[in-house]
Parts: sequence; C-alpha cells; structure tokens
Amino acid sequence: MTTPTHARVAVVDDERRIRELLELSLSHHGFEVRSAADGQAALALVREWPPDIIILDVMMPKIDGITLLPMLRRITEAPVVMLSAKGELEDKVEGLGHGADDYLSKPFEISELIAHIEAKLRRPHIEHPDTLHYDGLDVDLETHEVQRDGRRLDLSPLEYKLLTTLLRRPKRVFTREDLIELVWGDESDVTDAAVERYISYLRTKIDDGFEKRLIHTVRGAGYTLRVE
Repeated sequence: MTTPTHARVAVVDDERRIRELLELSLSHHGFEVRSAADGQAALALVREWPPDIIILDVMMPKIDGITLLPMLRRITEAPVVMLSAKGELEDKVEGLGHGADDYLSKPFEISELIAHIEAKLRRPHIEHPDTLHYDGLDVDLETHEVQRDGRRLDLSPLEYKLLTTLLRRPKRVFTREDLIELVWGDESDVTDAAVERYISYLRTKIDDGFEKRLIHTVRGAGYTLRVE
C-alpha cells in the first residue's frame, strides 16, 4: 500500500530517544509527525493539531497511556496504536478494552510499525477541518482567530481552549470535572469556582451583544454550547 500523503501522526512517548527516532523515520516515509512527552502535552497537541493517527506509549509518568486513552477519545476519533514493553496478553486486552485500535510490543521494527499505521489508515478517512463552525461562530484552528457573525473576538489562551473544547462537541454537556481535565489537565489544582469564573468570562465575550445565547449552564450537570 502507498503511504497516505501527509497523513498526520502524533507520537506520545516520554522517552526522547524513541520520539526522535519515530519523528525521523516516519517523516522519511512521508508522514507529518509531531510528538508529546506526556499526557497533558498530548491532549494539547491533539486539540490544536488534529492527527490522523496516534502512537501512544503505555508506560509514562503523571498520566499513563491507559489513563490517557479515554481522555483522548473525548476529543478525537483518530485510531490509536499503543506501544508497550509489556507484551503479555492481559496487557494487550486492557489497552484494547480502554479504546486502543491496535497494540505493538517493544522492541519493534519501524517497518512493522508503518504496516500497523497503514492498516489503520485504510479505514474511511476522517477529515479534520482547519476551522470550527456553529451558528455564526467561527474558529480558525491555525491562526486561533475567533469570529461571531463576522465580528472578531479577542480571547485569552484559556478562554480559547475552553471555547474549542465546547465547540468540538456542540450540545454535549460538559461537567466541571470534564472541563478541568480537558482544558487545564487533571494534574492541576483548578477549583470548580475557577471553572465557573472562566465560563463567565467566555460567555461575556461570546454572547454579549448578540441576539442568541450560545453558552448555557445546565443546572446540576455542567455547561454546553448550543442554540436555544
């Protein structure tokens, strides 16, 4: 099979040597590659540079690969190939059971990894747009420019992350815990009050001066972006 031209591969591994090897080898085979050294960096990478496939190490500090999997699944549908020095059947079953699409034991040959990547990319390709749109609200994911009904809105980096998290799943209700995990990272000490405060900041910039409200509080549940 011919390698998909410019397919995006996100590599998540805490070992610098592995990241550099995969970046070099996969780039040589025609892939666009970016990498992250830990779970929090991986979530930020996937949000801002949506990949076509993710190569995810199991054994990492702070957030291990198994814990990170469901967090990634909330923000991307890209297939995930897990890498692990642990090759026992129960470890593979655990990884696949948590949402992985494939599993490869270390050490492995680059040609073997590429074969796994190409196999996963044969399934119908999911297009990753450069912009997000919802009822007059437009976000350019490359430039981070935000507009509503043609009016440019200036958001802080945290407000932007909060907005894109809501905008990727319109109508879904996000709990405060969801937003802390996806926007700030689950290792942070952000409080519920801080989430409420930033939702208020964002609501002021997104909704004030417009006829329709887009950001809503769902009592007892959380927050959502939708038209009512």
